[in-house]
Amino acid sequence: MKDLRRLVRVIEENGPSTNPLLNLQDADVLETKLYHLLKEDREYSEEEIARTLYGDSKQVSGYRMLKSRFRKKLINYLHFMEIPPSRQRTGYTSTYKCLTLLTEAQALLLFSEIKLSLKVFDQALAIANEFENTEMKIKALEGKRRVFQSLSNTNEYTICHNELIKLYEIQDYERKAVALYDQTMLLTRGKTSERAKIFSEYPEIIKDITSYWEKSGSSMIFSYLHILRIAYLEQAGRYTEIAEEVANAEKLVQAKKVNSKWFNKAYSAYINVYALLQSRQYNQGLTLAEKSLSHFQTYSANWYAYMENYVLLTLHSKKYVHTGKLLSEVTYGDFITKLPDIGLERWELYRRYLSFMLKFVSSDNKQAIPGAIVTQLPILSKDKSGFNLALLVLDVLEKLSEGIIDDLDVQAERVRKYTHKYLKGEKAERPRLFMRLLHLALTKVEPEVVREQAEKLFEKLQVTPLPGDAFTEVEVVPYEHLWELALQLLEQQQVRR
Repeated sequence: MKDLRRLVRVIEENGPSTNPLLNLQDADVLETKLYHLLKEDREYSEEEIARTLYGDSKQVSGYRMLKSRFRKKLINYLHFMEIPPSRQRTGYTSTYKCLTLLTEAQALLLFSEIKLSLKVFDQALAIANEFENTEMKIKALEGKRRVFQSLSNTNEYTICHNELIKLYEIQDYERKAVALYDQTMLLTRGKTSERAKIFSEYPEIIKDITSYWEKSGSSMIFSYLHILRIAYLEQAGRYTEIAEEVANAEKLVQAKKVNSKWFNKAYSAYINVYALLQSRQYNQGLTLAEKSLSHFQTYSANWYAYMENYVLLTLHSKKYVHTGKLLSEVTYGDFITKLPDIGLERWELYRRYLSFMLKFVSSDNKQAIPGAIVTQLPILSKDKSGFNLALLVLDVLEKLSEGIIDDLDVQAERVRKYTHKYLKGEKAERPRLFMRLLHLALTKVEPEVVREQAEKLFEKLQVTPLPGDAFTEVEVVPYEHLWELALQLLEQQQVRR
């Protein structure tokens, strides 16, 4: 039923005003009744829907047939969707439009309407040319070539064939670039250890894809190259250079060296907000985050990715009430369930941090916190030098807030072992410094003693830059803020004693 609700929502937001498959004006039709029930904000149970439609919740067979027929119509309706111009940010939009036309042309060929099919192939080709979509150009031209072969039109056949030979060469470069890009991004978005490994290979990968772009002139290849260049800067921690990279890409678009349909404004907004977060320009980041929300379709996968940076900006700015409002929006309805498991776990981690911070930091402790998204975090817990560290820190701080002396000894040993085993090398300096501070708080429970002994360590933490995303995860809450909280917890425990 959730799948049907999501399909109805997509159609409501993007479908034409006239529904070609469902008569939504006839309130007596069962499919119409079901459609209107599913588009309501309220979530009905299967029994409630069956009772509303049939007057009897036991009409199992009839209800199953209705759902099956209804689902097929919703799926078929996807052929008639209207993508708003504001969403046409990449050449991929043209793939949807062209495939729809190519399906129509193929149907005409099957019914021997050869000349009619030629007109539809031309429509698809015009769109493919506008968006510089090599794959769709090839499919449209192959269809035309087949038509001219059937019509024995040698001249037009030869023109199509020669153009296809050139496009096949470009397509070969594009396929190589896409394969290399996909493999690189798979590892880049994986565990921290995988990101660190692929980081050393980035310069050679960028060099290869640059070569493919220069040889083919493909705007699609450039779009991948642009993302990889930014990803490399991100992994290296060179966040201030990201805005410069975006500006250079915009210049190429303005000079018409890159097709504007392949320049993704939403991605540029996303990565600029992320760079401001990582370079600790929080006020500027919050302003841009709010301003750029319009680039994203609410509850889309890209919107959730963008909202992660927005939420982290509010956490880093200590605007916890704002964080709560954003999290409530993120977790509204069942939209979030379409995210992969690792995405759900990250959102649950942010929720847990907010819940903890509001207990001790915010004066507005009545701020509503969304309920648990997931109860266990099995994927994040395996990323030992990444998100698992954030989980450990939160758990230790919670134990510190409880103030049970015997527990603190156990937590101190956990911190010591983790630091010794996982936080090695120059790139782990910030988390290693913070864990040393945390260990000090757990073993020297007198606040004055801890503060005095921690002074130099804390000063060093403050001047230690972020190492780059290849080597660590984003600090859900900055270590400096967590250390302030740890000292506050120690002082509270001293008062209680």
